[in-house]
Amino acid sequence: MPPKTVSQRPTSSAITYAVLAAAAVGFLAVFVFRRIYPQPRRGTRDQDDEAQTRPETRRVTRAERDQRNLASRLFRNALLPPKKKTISISMKNTLLWNPSSDPDSPNYAFVENIVPFLHQLSKIYVIHLVCPVSNEQEKQQILGLLRNSKLFSSKVIDERRVLFCESDEGKIHIIRHLEANVHVEGGINGEEVVEMIRGFVGSVLWAIRGGNSEPINWAESEVKSNVDRSQWSNVEICASLWTSSLNFEIRGGS
Repeated sequence: MPPKTVSQRPTSSAITYAVLAAAAVGFLAVFVFRRIYPQPRRGTRDQDDEAQTRPETRRVTRAERDQRNLASRLFRNALLPPKKKTISISMKNTLLWNPSSDPDSPNYAFVENIVPFLHQLSKIYVIHLVCPVSNEQEKQQILGLLRNSKLFSSKVIDERRVLFCESDEGKIHIIRHLEANVHVEGGINGEEVVEMIRGFVGSVLWAIRGGNSEPINWAESEVKSNVDRSQWSNVEICASLWTSSLNFEIRGGS
């Protein structure tokens, strides 16, 4: 009988060596591959991309914010009316006249066309009125005249800006305190007031005849001069409000 052949199976130790060898070869292959083609660390590319875009994003955001702020300021300023200049006016001998022959019982009235003049003036100026009075009755008469002409209700004049005093000295004190851009003084005897206040206001308009359009005797005015008018660089002397630069201004230079 022919001898039996016995098939030899690999031992467990041989299998172990084979597995270890395959693992070593695989590890070596991976090591060599990574050395030749290095891979970025996890998250590095994302961080680099973010780092590259972040400064640009900040710049754009800052620029847009500045533009929005600028647009907001321009829009807000466009909605706001321009700030008005201020003007103080001595009421007597400019806006008012007294037809009464009794100085102790005045009966004031507005000079002709003065109410429309004040309406136009209020579009450019915040108006302050200053008026010396002898008693409460005279004060209330003047306030009533302003109310009846609807100068308060139409907001041409704020009633709180109508200021009364007892003398020209008190009037001078008020005018100096207001420090308006323009002060209007009236009357042929207004020279001393002009001299006392001209250094405290932007400019002075001295209307010799106030709102009266009658011709003026300039020679008489010169005779009454008691101060050196050569220093009056900010004083305009005119016959009346209607011939003044102020009237020219509120009519739009026409």
